[in-house]
Amino acid sequence: MGHTFFCMLSFFLLNILLDCGHTRDAELTYKPNSPYLFTGESVTFTCDMREGNDTDWHYKFNRNGQQIVSFSTKNTHSLKLTADLSGDYQCIGRHNGSEKDEKESNSVTLYVSAHKPKVTLRADRTAIPVGGSVTLICSVEGSTGWEYAWFRRSSDFHNIIHMIDGDSSIISVSQEGMYYCYGRRGNPVFFTEHSDMFRVEMTLSNRTFVTRQQNWTRIYSGETINVRCEIEGGEDTEWEYEWRTTSSNTPPAHSEYKIKSASHSGSYWCKGRRDLYSSTEWSKAFSLTVLSHRPKPTVRADRRIIPDGNNERLTCYLDNSAEWKYYWFRRRSVLSESEIIRDGEPDRVISISEGGIYHCRGGRGTPVFFTEDSDAVTIEKRVSSKPVVSLHPNWPLIFSGEAITIKCRIYEDTITEWEYEWSKPNSNTSPADDEHRISNATVSNSGNYKCVGKHKWDTYSLSEWSDVVTLIVSSNRPKAELSADDRVIPVGGSVTLTCSVKTSSSGWKYFWYRGEKTSEPLTTQDVLLSTGQISVSQEGVYWCRGGRGELVYYTEYSDSISINKSDTNKAVVTLQPNWSKIFSGETITLRCEIKNGGDTEWEYEWITTSSEKPSNQKEVSIRSASVSHSGQYWCKGRQKRAEQNSTGWSNAFQLIVSYEKPKSVLTVSPLWLNAGDSVTLNCEVEHQSAGWRFYWYKTVPKLSDMYITYNYGYRYHRFIDTHRMDSRRFYTDSYSYELLSGSNNGTEEGSYIIHGQTHTAGYVCRAGRGDPVYYTYYSEEKFVWSADFNSQASLAVSPDRVQHFIYDSVSLSCQGNSTEWRVMFLENYRSSVSHCSTLGTMTGSTCNMYTSWQTDGVYWCESGSGEFSNAVNISTHFSIILVSPVHPVTEGDSVTLGCMLRPGQLLSNVTFYKNDNLIQNNDRAELNISAVSKSDEGFYRCEYSGQKSANSWISVKSSSSPFPVSLIVGLFIGVLLIVLLPLLVLFWYKKSKGKCCHRLIQSERTNQGSATAQTVNRDESQVYSSLLRGDAGVYETLCNSGNTRRGEQADDCRTVTSHIQPEGLGKRGVCDDPAESSDYSNVEPGSITGP
Repeated sequence: MGHTFFCMLSFFLLNILLDCGHTRDAELTYKPNSPYLFTGESVTFTCDMREGNDTDWHYKFNRNGQQIVSFSTKNTHSLKLTADLSGDYQCIGRHNGSEKDEKESNSVTLYVSAHKPKVTLRADRTAIPVGGSVTLICSVEGSTGWEYAWFRRSSDFHNIIHMIDGDSSIISVSQEGMYYCYGRRGNPVFFTEHSDMFRVEMTLSNRTFVTRQQNWTRIYSGETINVRCEIEGGEDTEWEYEWRTTSSNTPPAHSEYKIKSASHSGSYWCKGRRDLYSSTEWSKAFSLTVLSHRPKPTVRADRRIIPDGNNERLTCYLDNSAEWKYYWFRRRSVLSESEIIRDGEPDRVISISEGGIYHCRGGRGTPVFFTEDSDAVTIEKRVSSKPVVSLHPNWPLIFSGEAITIKCRIYEDTITEWEYEWSKPNSNTSPADDEHRISNATVSNSGNYKCVGKHKWDTYSLSEWSDVVTLIVSSNRPKAELSADDRVIPVGGSVTLTCSVKTSSSGWKYFWYRGEKTSEPLTTQDVLLSTGQISVSQEGVYWCRGGRGELVYYTEYSDSISINKSDTNKAVVTLQPNWSKIFSGETITLRCEIKNGGDTEWEYEWITTSSEKPSNQKEVSIRSASVSHSGQYWCKGRQKRAEQNSTGWSNAFQLIVSYEKPKSVLTVSPLWLNAGDSVTLNCEVEHQSAGWRFYWYKTVPKLSDMYITYNYGYRYHRFIDTHRMDSRRFYTDSYSYELLSGSNNGTEEGSYIIHGQTHTAGYVCRAGRGDPVYYTYYSEEKFVWSADFNSQASLAVSPDRVQHFIYDSVSLSCQGNSTEWRVMFLENYRSSVSHCSTLGTMTGSTCNMYTSWQTDGVYWCESGSGEFSNAVNISTHFSIILVSPVHPVTEGDSVTLGCMLRPGQLLSNVTFYKNDNLIQNNDRAELNISAVSKSDEGFYRCEYSGQKSANSWISVKSSSSPFPVSLIVGLFIGVLLIVLLPLLVLFWYKKSKGKCCHRLIQSERTNQGSATAQTVNRDESQVYSSLLRGDAGVYETLCNSGNTRRGEQADDCRTVTSHIQPEGLGKRGVCDDPAESSDYSNVEPGSITGP
């Protein structure tokens, strides 16, 4: 059973073997054993049956399944390869004992390239380091089984030296030369192509450096630069040079690399070559940085004005200044060409003695590379000549529409040809002539005029500034006033007419008219008595007007006066005073005059269209005129005891009484005080009329009346309304008024000059006329401000600057000899004064407020003791401000200006301007003036990134303090008066005993009324002030007694200082009349008629 199973199994396995074909345990190998072979190579296949001996088998070789060698006893087969012999190769063996016993080998794939291979030669470096070697590698990419031969050539012209013959693909060499290799394999031997030549250089021990010939800190685009390759210890060797750079410049083959117009930054390397195979190492990289912009210098001057006989130093500032030479240029005028005054010297400082427009630039190198030109700096030279400014015609007051010429003359120098520059108000133009003609004057032409002379051919050599001349232009055309000594021409006689212009100005000529205003002026048929008077003998309606100037400027026509010829016993109505316009409350008299009435006794009769019935008297006295008195009046006379002998009715006389009480208008000049200035007050009455005298007052603060309360219970700001014209408005008086010296009886002139005013002060005026005196309303308070500190009252601002951002917190603090204070301000573009509480809170002596557009204006302090502080300007801005001192700067002190953006950080890289001229443009944040002088005074502003601040005025005050001679004189006079006054009073008392009507005050008024010069000099003002502060001064409360429309007495009261008279004298007077003693003390409201 078991034998049978074994036999069946053997039979089964034999069948499987026969059915499956050949067995596959034979092996086919080939040499060279590389998958990649080349055309021309020989390959030998070997077939190994791995069973028995090689001779036990027959062998067959196939390619791509096709027989190439039939069965034979050789187990090897050799082929010389071509490209078409690529493919899969296999061998089959057949056992000699059985044709069916065959074995197949594995398949071998051959790839035959059509091209002969070329070896690749590589190295780990190109140069042999000092004491080292270079590793060379020879290989056939993607192929194996090669042996390599190495060759070296010492120069391009020597024979090849065979170095190594073997299978080494890697060698190390320590000699310079040209190296190459090739590969070989197989039998017969198959050779590759030679590799490319590879240069191996010897690195020399000499060190190389790249240096720049110009040892400058910075290089700018356009400069010529020399870069040099230097070899350490190679002085005796002739070198060739190689350069390498990252810039776009083309490198040279010599030691010096000249970059003619530097424009690109980059790194530079160099090395030296001794021969073909010996060179130094590359130098370290030399970095060259080229700035794209040209540098721009800045000119700085110690000062901008050269005093006569002195020199000025200018400095040209550049970074790394020692690397440059400096070139200086000057222009004599804006239109002239620049002249070079220094040509390429290393000293950047130049000393000049001439004015002009200066600029500088730097230069260096060959060819010279120049910086940009600096900004120009204008330097002026002061010469000793001083011009004089005069008005032609020399009228102290001119009127809108008049022509006037302002002349500038230099009398000390008759040789130099001069041009002139003017400083004048409200104008940016500056005439170059010596005359400034105003052909049609306006109020805007008012102000201070001064001039400076410039050499015609050297416009920056200037004289000193002239003294200031003040021009005052009134906006109101004056009106002529016409009066007559009689309205009726007597038989065979004449009437004298007088025409006048009641102003403080002179130079008027007068033109007379009869009939219509448009008629031609009267000529020689009427007798001219004097300037402003004519004698007429013809009846008619007469007018006049004044005129002056070459192109005649005319006043308004006067009111007309009717002149009639005398008829026998003709009645004429006249008005006394003879004013063209009467105001409600004035005292007037209508008189019925009988012409040629002789000594006859007359009875009179009146008729009128007014609502008031006059009495049948010669004179109709109206003590308080009102609108009801307006109308026409006629009169006639009848002889007593001859009822039939009566005159006819007179011509109608038109009386017009204005309801509105006139208002005085005050102007002051200047508004801001400088040392030595005089203050000019001008007072005019609205709706011009005649007969007025003017009364002048200074204001004294009253702090007790600072606030009022509305019915709603809130505490509101105070209102200043000195006129009390509107009963619907809440107000309170915050000032009392003190008469100025020489103003007790008023002045004829409408102007008043105050000399020696040094501190902030307020003034008012009013006018009066008639007997008793009828007064206008007081004018509004007007102020003149001083920026100088007052020891008795001063104002400090925190933050200490003029300009502030909107909604900034600002504190204004008052200091001085008082415990009670208030801060006042005058808002820009308004005429009324306001208190701190309208904008913020007054706490003690400090006003705290938040700025807004309504806070722009002038601020000052007022004390409970009646003092005014210095004044300051405050302005509000939205985005950018100039940081400048709010108070004047003392000469010699330093001042720093800055520029600030919201939210309040100081800026850098700021540009500063003075009077719109650039004065600093660099990376500094501030403008520092180390020692200010008067020449630094002006308008300053700053600019940052296109944003411009507003202008602020920097005021410079003198550091010298003049000796107070006037104060000593004033004190001496005061003491003298105190000593002599009792003696004079005693003497007067004895002389006036028994004469009740003689009072000191009358003589005082008489003397003052006769005065014609209404000015106060410094000494007089000090004596006057000392008397006002005496205990014996009497303060009167004045009330206007004009009627209101309801017939009530108007209560327009002001506390003023009147006569400087001790009360004791009033009590000891010899006159017992109570009315007279009231002039001296205990004055009741409404009882005073004086100003």
